[in-house]
Amino acid sequence: DPCSTRRKRYSMAAENALEITNLHKSYGKLHVLRGVDLVVMRGEAFGLLGPNGAGKSTLIHSILGLLLPDQGTISVWGNAAIEQSTVRIGYLPERPRYHTQFTGREYLGLLGRLSDINGLKLHERIDTVLELVDIQDAADRRIGTYSKGMLQRLGLAQALLHEPDMLIADEPGSGLDPAGQRDMAQLLQRIRETGRTVFMCTHHLSEVTQLCDRVGVLTQGRLDRVVSLEELQGRGHSVTIKVHDLPAETANVLGAMSPNISYTRTEVVIFPTSHELQSGVLRALLDDDVAIVSITPEADALEQFYLSAIREDGNGPMDVPPPAPREDTFIEVLMNGNER
Repeated sequence: DPCSTRRKRYSMAAENALEITNLHKSYGKLHVLRGVDLVVMRGEAFGLLGPNGAGKSTLIHSILGLLLPDQGTISVWGNAAIEQSTVRIGYLPERPRYHTQFTGREYLGLLGRLSDINGLKLHERIDTVLELVDIQDAADRRIGTYSKGMLQRLGLAQALLHEPDMLIADEPGSGLDPAGQRDMAQLLQRIRETGRTVFMCTHHLSEVTQLCDRVGVLTQGRLDRVVSLEELQGRGHSVTIKVHDLPAETANVLGAMSPNISYTRTEVVIFPTSHELQSGVLRALLDDDVAIVSITPEADALEQFYLSAIREDGNGPMDVPPPAPREDTFIEVLMNGNER
């Protein structure tokens, strides 16, 4: 009956923490997001990868309501009203800014009161998040004395203070040494174990490997490549063949041979590879007298997935026309000066 159908649809939507449909965003003539579609499920850890200028920051700022899309929809926990849905999101920016004269506890108290958390509940929440990120011993020190790692932990504490259902972390390991990056990944895993959904934008593939269920690569404003880590680990290995100069004719032959082959003028990557496919590529190169410099097997499936997505997207021009700008666009918080 119609009522049960509506209940079923609502139940399915409620399982999704984030739904993005046909999202476009332009800055003037620069078309930054080109029809992004994405669903992040409740309790999932999703990793967003992409080169500088791919549109990652624009996507995050759109989810947070800091930017208004030109076209498309964003729904958080089934709610498309940004003002209502963003209260369920905690956000750790890449470079948090602090009033360094405050102590960590004072800073969290100020933010809590701004979020209408007061009294005993505020004290309890501050103690809880300080313990969760493991800086309770430094809570009464001035923030100006904190190390980079402690500042990132404080950033996580403020993001979790209002008990959000989803955490968005933008480059959480930025500026940290390898030990600090490992500690941050462990912290994010601990946060995920509390039942929260985690959406992480990062350049560190190791963070994705340790934490995420799925990963997507945003290239030239598109999110066409999304895969589960479990599936990726079962795909096997890759082979990189370095060449002096790949002729256009040979490139066309390789492109028609298999979707597992990507290339530039100086290298050919087969991912995932097989003995038959590798033999076919080598035969095509030798038949056209292409000078082979080296053949290197690679073991990191995630790295090869990422590099393959970037190379493939760079093989041809984009053909998606920008949509007409919305007439009701209001004054936006333009952050494209630091667009990644």
